[in-house]
Amino acid sequence: MNSKKILILLALALTTSGLSAQNRKAKRSKAKVTAVKPKQETSLPAMSPTARALFDDMLASTQKVFVIDSTVVDIDNVLAEIPLPATYGRFVKYNSFFNADKANDSYVFVNGFGNRCYYTEMGNDSIARLYTRDMVGSQWGEPQPVESVNGKFKDISFPFMSSDGQTLYFAGVSDEEGLGKRDIYMTKIEAGEGKFLNSENIGLPFNSSSDDFAYIVADADKLAWFASTRNQSEGKVCVYTFVPTDTRQNYDALTIDEKKLHSLACLNRIRETWPTPEMREKAMQQLKRLKMENSQMQAKADAINFVVNDRVTYKSVNQFKSEETRKAYIATTKMQSELTAKMTKLAAMRAEYHTATAGNKAQIGQQIQQLEQQTNLLRQELKKTLGELRQKECKL
Repeated sequence: MNSKKILILLALALTTSGLSAQNRKAKRSKAKVTAVKPKQETSLPAMSPTARALFDDMLASTQKVFVIDSTVVDIDNVLAEIPLPATYGRFVKYNSFFNADKANDSYVFVNGFGNRCYYTEMGNDSIARLYTRDMVGSQWGEPQPVESVNGKFKDISFPFMSSDGQTLYFAGVSDEEGLGKRDIYMTKIEAGEGKFLNSENIGLPFNSSSDDFAYIVADADKLAWFASTRNQSEGKVCVYTFVPTDTRQNYDALTIDEKKLHSLACLNRIRETWPTPEMREKAMQQLKRLKMENSQMQAKADAINFVVNDRVTYKSVNQFKSEETRKAYIATTKMQSELTAKMTKLAAMRAEYHTATAGNKAQIGQQIQQLEQQTNLLRQELKKTLGELRQKECKL
């Protein structure tokens, strides 16, 4: 009986030992499996499936861009960071340009010749559409919608016409052709027709899944800019300065490591785009020159000679004590410009009257009388406005 018990106990011990060995072997095998790490993909910002597919399609055609500088600013100060020379045009706040009081914080772009402007107007459906106007005489003509852009994009903003007078850049939102929020697009005027062609997304690295806008080129000065909220906190935006080229050159996707191509497409490190440090330093000197010239021009623009009272004369618009009186003064300068233009036109018409034929004198004389009435009314309005402005400023 004792022998049988001993045999049973030995059998159980051998069985338990075998199971433990199998368990240890299974654990070692499992450990080996989990130790093998899967291949990691290059990290990218979150995108919709459509946008990710578009990004992958664009990646092989990433433009080769020499980015010399990147500066983070408040989103409302983007244009202040871009020292665009006046010969290329200027950006003016919508309400200031049209002397309006609308809920429109967009900008109007006026070309370098001052004879055409581009801007967006919010419709009743809360969609911003793109328009142009031409200068007719001394007044802006009727708005002309850019049909090839409107209806295709939402949240259109920051139109910029390049110095060639043919290439228009703008920012907008597209569910089919965009990577996320606003992307930067380009369209050209069809030769002989005066109509804009279908727009194209300018691709990587200018666009991203974040908000990208304000593509501005000073080609003769070999500098250009665009803004993006990529990798920025709320309310901040990065203004990139780069060197434009006459023709587009793309990176060779077949010879560049995929991880590096992704980095170039996302502008993770702008140093990667520098041909040499010396070339970057030379371009930075050009940027500093433009900023200095822009600062000097701004100082001249701010210089005024406004007599408040017998003891105080303002030499800068920044001396006004409130935003209301500052805007009122700017309005008076526009009235003064309009008055000067009317007086110049009146002098020309009077000269024309003396040399006109008898048949034309009656018509010209009538036009002179109408313009004289307009000039007198405007002069009285300007005098009244200046008086009210001085009173408000003295009370502050």
